[in-house]
Amino acid sequence: MTEKKQLRQREDVPEEQTWQLTDLFTDTAAFNLACEELIGQAHDIASHQGTMLHSADELYTTVAAYFRAEELADRIFNYGEHLYNSDMTAAAGQSASAQAQQTVTAFNAATAFVTAALPHITSTQLADFYQKNPKLRRFDFIFTQAQQRQAHILPAGEETLLSALGQTITAPESIYNKLNNADIDFGTMKDSHGNLIPLSKEKIYQLYQSPDRQVRRTAAEKFATAYAHSAYTFAEAWQQHVHTQNTVAQLRHYHSAREMDLASQFIPESVFTTLVDTVHEFLPSLHKYYALRKRVLRLDPLYAYDLSVPLVGEAPLKPTYEKAQQWALAALAVLGDDYVQHLQEEFGNRWIDVAENTGKLSGGYEEDAFGVHPYVLLNWSNTYRAASTLAHESGHAMQSVYADAHQPYWYSQYSMFIAEIASTCNESLLNHYMRSQFQDNHRVQAYLLTESVEDLLNTIFNQTKYAEFENYAYVTDAQGDSLTPDKLNDKTAALDALYAGDDVAPNPWANNSWARIPHYYMNYYLYQYATSKAVANTLAKRILTDPATAVPQYKEFLSAGASDYPLAIVKKAGIDMTKPDYIREALQVFDQQVDELAALLDVE
Repeated sequence: MTEKKQLRQREDVPEEQTWQLTDLFTDTAAFNLACEELIGQAHDIASHQGTMLHSADELYTTVAAYFRAEELADRIFNYGEHLYNSDMTAAAGQSASAQAQQTVTAFNAATAFVTAALPHITSTQLADFYQKNPKLRRFDFIFTQAQQRQAHILPAGEETLLSALGQTITAPESIYNKLNNADIDFGTMKDSHGNLIPLSKEKIYQLYQSPDRQVRRTAAEKFATAYAHSAYTFAEAWQQHVHTQNTVAQLRHYHSAREMDLASQFIPESVFTTLVDTVHEFLPSLHKYYALRKRVLRLDPLYAYDLSVPLVGEAPLKPTYEKAQQWALAALAVLGDDYVQHLQEEFGNRWIDVAENTGKLSGGYEEDAFGVHPYVLLNWSNTYRAASTLAHESGHAMQSVYADAHQPYWYSQYSMFIAEIASTCNESLLNHYMRSQFQDNHRVQAYLLTESVEDLLNTIFNQTKYAEFENYAYVTDAQGDSLTPDKLNDKTAALDALYAGDDVAPNPWANNSWARIPHYYMNYYLYQYATSKAVANTLAKRILTDPATAVPQYKEFLSAGASDYPLAIVKKAGIDMTKPDYIREALQVFDQQVDELAALLDVE
């Protein structure tokens, strides 16, 4: 509670640390007018329902109008979202957010027929339309993707039925979210000073880093006990979600839910299996790191609840926001003068909402407003991780800048499959730069190496482990077997043992950590963290060792937006994700950094 009382009110934050929302709309009146304009455009587009495929000109008029209106809808949503997120207690933000959501929802409902109709264009019909109206070719990749989904589009009546069941299909996730956020109670415990403190997820994660081992153990046991109390309900929600997705995949003529979910971004299943197989090759490197932690911390046994304890104590770097900007500009200078210039535009023109204030959304994000510029939300603290977050979110922003400059609106929004590459590449480049600046400071070196190693551990090894568990659940359900708490606990424990090796002892209670991960309800999403980080780390290594080749390739990747298939776009950066080489390159860096860390900590 003390921290919240010390937060500034929104009106007390210096203007230069707030984002410039007037770049979207000059004032509330302009925003209101845009909302009215969007509804009018939606009505005009809706007048083409049932006729948009009748002729080349009709198709072009409908699709062009749809994307013009969608660009305006994005701008409206940006304005409402950002105004609300900067202070969720303010009436102006609440009103703008509600108006934006209502307006955009109405637009989406009125124009949903446009994208729904595209898969029904035949190749013959499209070729004829191109001859009659060549301007349609500017949407060629949109049409190509739609045609590739034809085999999985159901007859109109069945599509209507599935759409009507939308809330039922997502019900297991809704039940999980209620359980995980509203119903669950972690109770209280005494901290290292004997004070009784209420527990939350965030507080427990903080306590995992406590130097007091009994505090760590108690926090971990409280965490597990809370989930154990509702284990059967958590398991049932997960079973029903998995079964529903398997059923939808079957209805849409896919061999599995995994094929269906990866096909949504045109990713072959071999990318998933190659990731798992290659990560398994490097499990000895992960085991080596855990053995190092065990020796440095002098803990035997080393339990799972000991794995978040810092190896070098308190963080030695406490930069101001201005210093972090200087670090980012210097670290990313290897990407060229144009990249640095765009960063300076971001830092100097209020694209970023920097400071924490009462009512502000926690965390950080980047959102692009095509034709304006990206917006970034931060909650600044004077830590290295905050500096890394600035570099991370600026990576998203720069990818948006390059994509917007080289692509039309409809190809500017890059796929989720590649969305975390530019951001995490920036993290790696920043970490490398910082290590070069503190070569003679072993404590800072050890801290930065630990940050890099833990980042690779969490985003490649752990996310792959979670993806394996997710796949197990889908396969088990498809085989007609149930997903009981005991089965889920046992599988989680087996995977943890495989990844942790002999130097980490399991916590002395049932391993129900599967119930804590909401991302399992995002349908084969987690593996993308691992593939993105592996690509990013490999790109960073190549940029640093061969910038003459790697930087132009990287710029081509940044500029591609969604103008091609995700794997083809990554290939522009020189990486073939159908092969394991990029994962091996990234994990070789992990192995090398573990050795460097061991040398710095002087552990035999």
